[in-house]
Amino acid sequence: MIESNELKNRDMYLKKPIGFRDTEPIKVITGIRRCGKSSLLELMIRHLRDTDVRQEQIVEMNFESHDFWNMTSDEVYHYVKERIVPGKRMYLFFDELQRINACEDAVNSFRVDLDCDIYITGSNAYLLSSEYSTSLSGRCVEIKMLPLSFRKFLYFHNFEVRETSSALGGTRQKVFDKNGERYDLREVFDAYMRFGGMPGITDMGLD
Repeated sequence: MIESNELKNRDMYLKKPIGFRDTEPIKVITGIRRCGKSSLLELMIRHLRDTDVRQEQIVEMNFESHDFWNMTSDEVYHYVKERIVPGKRMYLFFDELQRINACEDAVNSFRVDLDCDIYITGSNAYLLSSEYSTSLSGRCVEIKMLPLSFRKFLYFHNFEVRETSSALGGTRQKVFDKNGERYDLREVFDAYMRFGGMPGITDMGLD
């Protein structure tokens, strides 16, 4: 049913990291799972590439990937350090950083040792705890994300709701995907909830 991996803009959220680009605070993107934090990082990376930042200046690490499982804070530091382009500002993107023990040590070292701009995602409870904020000397700005509304979910996955006629002569709403396959509205809503939807949130500027 859901097969689109196309990256689509969420302009209300994207303008925030763009606005804080190349400023001292670490950009901390928070929200529940599947609300779009990783996609926002990808959108920011695409923005950088569109504004003439070279790919070599961008370092991405997703700590839910097997490639980065069980890394220590020191290993994260050396992984990034080995990819530094001399004389260029670096843009560092860390997805689900809280999975790394003492991750704040690496982040503080980057700020001291490198010319860099840092963007991270993770859980609100850990990344914004008083202990973590203190370890970063309070130099971070939070970008809170909410899940997609159901209407936005339909749009993002190329679904269309149409009135259809029943065999008994009545009408009811059905959902069609981009291939013309038909689904019950309830079926699609259940999929929306599995993908981290939030009932009651509407499109009133949230996305």
